[in-house]
Amino acid sequence: MNVKKLLPFLLLLLPLMLALGLPRFIGRNAGGPVPMAQCADPVAGCLVPFRSGRVEIRFSPAPLPLQPFDLAVKAPGAERVSADFSMRGMDMGPNHYSLQRAADGVWHGKIILPVCVSGTSAWDLTLELDGAKLKIPFSAARR
Repeated sequence: MNVKKLLPFLLLLLPLMLALGLPRFIGRNAGGPVPMAQCADPVAGCLVPFRSGRVEIRFSPAPLPLQPFDLAVKAPGAERVSADFSMRGMDMGPNHYSLQRAADGVWHGKIILPVCVSGTSAWDLTLELDGAKLKIPFSAARR
């Protein structure tokens, strides 16, 4: 087959293939959608379903912008725990924390949320335990 005859067809086909194929690779979520759990009062603490068990989370004190608070996660059997904080509807930059396991087996991290000039306080905590993720929405107190 003559390559010169195929070249115009391939040049027309290339943009179509890129348009259909690239979105699958750009910004893809390798694990699919992140499951969500509800926690009415993270300061009081919550047990949330995670994988086949439950994980306990607690904030102390209530999160305020630019004020450190402790995130405690009780996740029996976990080998690695991290937390990402993102504001809903606004890019506040990376807010990733690797939690450290204490002697009692509870994972801790000292968290500082950035301030938002719009006054919005709707946040999502995305917990990652040994590669599995869970999103938990919460509100930060306003100053």
